[in-house]
Amino acid sequence: MTILLAYDGKPDTEAALDYATKLSVSLNEPLYILTVVSKEQMDPENPDPSIQEYMEAASQKALSQGADAHTIIEVGKPEDTIIEVADRFQCDVIVVGRPDRSRFDRMVMGSVSQDIVANAVCPVIIVPTPDESEVEE
Repeated sequence: MTILLAYDGKPDTEAALDYATKLSVSLNEPLYILTVVSKEQMDPENPDPSIQEYMEAASQKALSQGADAHTIIEVGKPEDTIIEVADRFQCDVIVVGRPDRSRFDRMVMGSVSQDIVANAVCPVIIVPTPDESEVEE
């Protein structure tokens, strides 16, 4: 079971990183950590260093917990690129975080996770962002 995690380094996806790492370790299967960025962020003349930093941190976190983690950085539209990469690597499951936005925000702006659920050919696990009151200190 190959696992694909859609990750952007934001707090909304940290819980998804933890979940995907645990799943990878428990099943002893590879974990692909994917981030999708804009052309401006990956401009060869002026790349955004924060992307490599958060991807390296995610990889190190997963590796330190025993996952067989691999990072992928792609340029494109997130919902399309996530589906494309899942197909390319023949992933059995896609793990995504759920941003803490209102229903109105999701209706107006759309939701990457909703689009992935609607178009993926494999199961999609949506991991909610824990409330601050639920986070252990």
